Amino acid sequence: MISITFVLLFVVLTNANINKIYSTVRIYSNLAEVIQPINKLPIEFTDDNWNYIRSDSITLLGENLNITLQTITEKKKSLNGTEIYIRSPISSDKTTIKLIKGILVDEIDNLVKIKDPSIADEQYLYFTVPNDQIYYLEEPPKSKYYVNFTYTSLNSNIFVSYLQSNLHWKTQYQLNLYDNQTELIAMANIRNDGKSSVLIDQAELIGGDINLQIQQNQQQNQFFWKARLSDMQMLTTESTEPIVGQGKELAGLYVFPINKPFIIDAKTNYLLPMFQPNVSVERYGLISKVFSPMSTTGKAQRSYRLKSDRYLSDGK
Repeated sequence: MISITFVLLFVVLTNANINKIYSTVRIYSNLAEVIQPINKLPIEFTDDNWNYIRSDSITLLGENLNITLQTITEKKKSLNGTEIYIRSPISSDKTTIKLIKGILVDEIDNLVKIKDPSIADEQYLYFTVPNDQIYYLEEPPKSKYYVNFTYTSLNSNIFVSYLQSNLHWKTQYQLNLYDNQTELIAMANIRNDGKSSVLIDQAELIGGDINLQIQQNQQQNQFFWKARLSDMQMLTTESTEPIVGQGKELAGLYVFPINKPFIIDAKTNYLLPMFQPNVSVERYGLISKVFSPMSTTGKAQRSYRLKSDRYLSDGK
């Protein structure tokens, strides 16, 4: 069997109601590569998105580009000094809850301070409180990650590239055998493991007899990126649902364009029809026999030989 690795290349439209930021995304069988234009530095990532990003894969793409410095910084709004409520020790049972107002001094160690009227001059008392006994007046902030670069380039068109693990895909088939007809249907099964939906604006399926590595040569990466961005065209058809168009060969790769935008919800498998080739199926008996003086009989296993009029993607 030929080992075949496939890529899904599409453009994601994020924050569609305000700013349209188009990002080219290549989805492999186990990860995705995102290439998006830089609007400003540093580049900001939310905590949910950062959990799926390989930080060591973040780099810049562009002509005559020389990166001299890269920094990755985690920032989080501090709650130190904010007003909170804590559960009173006398209400440790869950049937009765008494809350005491306090001030959070150290959010890492959960150190708080309160005023006790029974103490002269109402001095502050400092003590630590378990996490499940602190009640906040606002939603606790999550970390944000900022990636910054120092670089020189003669071209203003600079893109950032990184790998993430929430998007992946595979090809699956449905084979229908009738008396006088054989039908083979190919589907692209795209999976979004992330916590947010992905709106895909323009897409391509790319496959071939290639072995794609996680660590790619930057010059080869830029060549492929430039060639595909300059060649991508949105198809127009009468179909109301997105479908995968007829493929064409490009430098040893097979390219299948997707004709319409679509959304992949969080924790969702999204299946798109790819192609339906003309196939013929030949049934034969497969005999596998090893020499044994104790056994001289056996049964032939029913097997099938599939022939197609076009290239078939590797899949189950």
